[in-house]
Formats: sequence, structure tokens, C-alpha cells
Amino acid sequence: MNTQDASFVPVGARVRPVLMPIGQFDEKVCVAVLGWSKSHGHWARAVSAKPLNSLPNDTGHAIFSFGSLVAADFVEWCTRGQSIELWVPPLAGLIAGDWVEVEGFDFEDAVRVSMSLAALSSARAAAGPRSEKPAVAPRTSDESRFLDAVKTEIQRTRPNLVKGFRRMLSLTGKAVAGEIDFVGHHYVTCYAAVNPKARASDRVQTASAALWRLARARDAFGFASPAAIELTAWIPPPGLPIFTAREYEIADQTIAELKAQAEREQLNVLPVVDVAMACRRLIDLEVDRAPAYS
Repeated sequence: MNTQDASFVPVGARVRPVLMPIGQFDEKVCVAVLGWSKSHGHWARAVSAKPLNSLPNDTGHAIFSFGSLVAADFVEWCTRGQSIELWVPPLAGLIAGDWVEVEGFDFEDAVRVSMSLAALSSARAAAGPRSEKPAVAPRTSDESRFLDAVKTEIQRTRPNLVKGFRRMLSLTGKAVAGEIDFVGHHYVTCYAAVNPKARASDRVQTASAALWRLARARDAFGFASPAAIELTAWIPPPGLPIFTAREYEIADQTIAELKAQAEREQLNVLPVVDVAMACRRLIDLEVDRAPAYS
């Protein structure tokens, strides 16, 4: 017994939590754990293996979906040979915590120890990648209504284009991709809604997640990438009495932040003030400037 204890050499790993602010009291919850070990190199796990339906509103869905996006982005970053120290979260508002040293009996045990440090962890999440249906990204009610309204109008005017809406795109065969709102032969877009009356996290995080999905979709298309890939973002039309001057400033600032993120991914953000503008854009780029959609 003593001989076995003397020969035991623990397996060490460095881990880093990625935190998402929630609520109005500066609360944070861990959505993903990033790690590196000498024996296995870099790795990442989403804290939750499935949406947490017990949490209010879309919080449980966001923790699962954002955690999956973060884990996939970190692995892709490291696979390209980039330094793990230079990685930053792909979604606005998320916070990368400090590196922590952990130990286990073996690598898998070190991962389990790492995951156990997160309040919402599950044993299933620590078990590694699994073949699952890709998750639909969480979205605000404003975004959902905007997307549904665009789809309804397209169905009325160009019904042959409806098949392009709500496409599931699985990157690398793992459940980390989410949904692309419209995928055509020549035009790809996701729809966001910048409501200046909403919480800052609702205005930015879901739109940032859409930009991430669009960038990964472009990478997956490769040489067959459509000519136009962009985020279509609804903003309040000018002059509405329900919005103050300060709220219009917030909308402008949010669009500027999203455009800065998009520029880093070589994507475009198109602000629109109504459904008609979004539909004209889709038809113009998918049909009028290209061969008919089939």
C-alpha cells in the first residue's frame, strides 16, 4: 500500500473558466472551462451538456449554447497554432477568468475535477464530445419576432425562398453550431434586433453569437462560400416617441460595437429599420443579382 502511494504521480492541468454575467447584481456564472495539460494539450468543455430548462427565461439555454460556442472557438483557435494566452471570448460580454492549477489521478479525472469547480457542471459535460443534434442558439423575443416577420413576408412574396430559412449547420460534426437564419446559394444571414430598452446582454450577446455562427459557416463553406454573408440587425426607426434620444444613442453604439466585431471576422452588419428593408436585401442579393434560387 505504501509502495503504491509512493509511486503515484498526479496528472496536472491548467484550467480557465469563462464567465457570463447574469441578472442585475453583477452576478456571473461559468459557461465553459478551458484547459491545457502536458499529456493532452489544449481542451475545452461546455459546463452544461444540454439546456437547463429549470432556469428562468432563456438563461439555461444561453449557458448551454454560449458554452458550446466558447469551447468550439477555443479549440479552433488552438488548432490553428495560436497561443492560448492570446485567446479572448468570441462573444461580447463574456469574461475569461484566471488560470487555475488542478490535479487528478489521470487526465479524465483532472477534467472531472476542473468541471466540478463550476456550479452548474454535470458529469456528462466532462465526458468529452458526443454526437448530438446541434443546439438552436438562444435568442431574444425581439429577434424571434423579427425573424418570423421576415420569413412570413418572404413566404408571401417569394415562397420558393422559404426553404432557405432556419438551416442547422453542424461544424465538425459536433453539437456546437446552432442555426443559421437564412442560407441561400448567394446570400447567408442571421437576424438580430437591437432594442435599446432591453438589457445590454440581450442587445449584444445573442447578436455576437450570430456573428460567430456566420463566421464559422463561412469557414465551413470554404471555396463554395456565398458571395454575401452578413448580420441583419433591426434598429428602431427614427422619430418614434417611445424611444428617448439616449436610447437612440445606445442603439447606434450597439451597432458600432457589432460592426467592430464583424470587421474582425471580415463580415458585414446591415442595420434595417423594418421588415421590408430586410426582405428587399435578401431578394436583391439572392435572386435579382444572381441566377434564380432552386
